[in-house]
Amino acid sequence: MKMWESIFKKPDSFQNLIKEQAKLTIEGTNVLNEFMGIGKDVQNAEILRHNLRIQIKKIEEEGDKARRKLVNELNKSLITPLDRQDLYNLSNVIDNILDYALNTIEEMLVYKLFPNYYLRKMIEKLSRGVSHLNYAVENLFGDKQLSNNNVIAAKVIENEIEETYHEALANLFENDDFHYIFKMREVYRHISNAGDRISEAADIIGNILIKEV
Repeated sequence: MKMWESIFKKPDSFQNLIKEQAKLTIEGTNVLNEFMGIGKDVQNAEILRHNLRIQIKKIEEEGDKARRKLVNELNKSLITPLDRQDLYNLSNVIDNILDYALNTIEEMLVYKLFPNYYLRKMIEKLSRGVSHLNYAVENLFGDKQLSNNNVIAAKVIENEIEETYHEALANLFENDDFHYIFKMREVYRHISNAGDRISEAADIIGNILIKEV
């Protein structure tokens, strides 16, 4: 009986795991947003920054666990509620967003960088994009029109992130400190890549919605 249940896994198992990943990504982005609020002038800034690094690392590890569970269920199950490749790819892309959030904090700590106007602006947009992505995932198995509306909104915000990214680079290259330029460019790139993954996840969900019509 257990083997039979494993082969014909209930759709809720996959739904819950992909939803868990999306919610954890929101939690991670919220930590990243909080990190961007800590400037050099904040009391005990380094302690606060390192504590947030610990928080986002734990969230990232939970995201990895949820992804491993989903992949394991895909490998064991004969029937899935959605195309198994779509589920696998969506899980992977959502996981990447959380990875980039963690990498952003870790590299800012290693490089001793503090947030500026452009970082705060990009992360604010990233947070909104992740929020729309979460709603798209949440409604993927229910209100498909609402899911699609959030897919469209997420795509729009990804374009906004890219615009701010190029503005940030243009401003950065006016700096005379080449060491600072190289360090900050890497951080900007992580956020831009996270925005790209939002767009990629939105495309996957959009394709799933078309198939489900």
